[in-house]
Amino acid sequence: MEVILMPEVIEVGDVAAKRGELKKGIIKGVELVNNVSIDIPVLVMNGVKEGPTLLLMSTQHGIEIQGIEVIRRVMREEVRPEGLRGAIIGIPVGNPLAFMHHQYLSWIDNLDVGRVRADNPRGNTTERLAHALWTEAWSKADLIVNLHCNTRPDSLIYQWINVGNPKTREKLEKMAEAFGVTTIVSDTPVAEDAPPTLGNLAARKGIPVLLAELIDGRWISEPSTSAGVRGVLNIMKVFDMIDGEPEPQRGFPIVPGVNRFYGIIRANRGGLIRFFKKPGEFIKQGEVLAEIYDLYGDVIEEVRMPVDGYVWAYPCGQSLGTSGSLQAVQTGANIAYAFTHEKD
Repeated sequence: MEVILMPEVIEVGDVAAKRGELKKGIIKGVELVNNVSIDIPVLVMNGVKEGPTLLLMSTQHGIEIQGIEVIRRVMREEVRPEGLRGAIIGIPVGNPLAFMHHQYLSWIDNLDVGRVRADNPRGNTTERLAHALWTEAWSKADLIVNLHCNTRPDSLIYQWINVGNPKTREKLEKMAEAFGVTTIVSDTPVAEDAPPTLGNLAARKGIPVLLAELIDGRWISEPSTSAGVRGVLNIMKVFDMIDGEPEPQRGFPIVPGVNRFYGIIRANRGGLIRFFKKPGEFIKQGEVLAEIYDLYGDVIEEVRMPVDGYVWAYPCGQSLGTSGSLQAVQTGANIAYAFTHEKD
């Protein structure tokens, strides 16, 4: 097992945590027109022995809050500094500008803190938040779990890893096996001219980032929260940060093995929509998975599965980058995310 030497004091934002301490504070964010500072909350737990630094971040999108509870339970209930080898950095809300207005993206510039460049301290508002996240937290981690959520509670809990970077592939596969939910795999290398987002900067530095997608994002609920806690603790166990054996996930469907994203299924007509297949249920190519009907009750489109595979969520009339939370769609709306099963 690789031994990672750690500093005696871990500094993140205005937090300085010595060995055996759990501290809370902020990463300095941005200032609004009335001089109010919108900062990024952070928890730092410094263990008593050497080990890797794990970053847990939630609510990159402001309406995906399950990860806040995952971080609270891991850092305030499940793990103690005296039993920790390494350190944990917890960021409950990665985009406070989105969270404070209950919006998916920042209410100021409608941007995603994870999709803008994170290397520009003099950029636009969301770029400055991304830069703060990178310099103060992401760049200091050895492992990262980025906690997201689908909106609907009937979605499939899954994780996404990109194994296209040789520097992070082995650790990502190890993290995904430990987290233990349905795994979507991509193998796209980070190109030299790829934009310097948080994820791309991490890949270039050799920091593995596992994207975990929980469900029922607007509520703190089960089985979502416990799945996140169990998955994080499993990762910590297999990387020898805490004692214990990994526990299998339970209480929700899991499609085993290697799966790959196929594409988005879109509506050709507008109206109300009803679904016939559950996320995680195998669907044959050509099977009807949903139908769209107009306000008079006439069925105007049967939505068929384009490939043998599965869907992981029905976002329903996606607009402004996220689910509209309304069981209605317009022409071109995102109906479903489809994926195929490659191997066990």
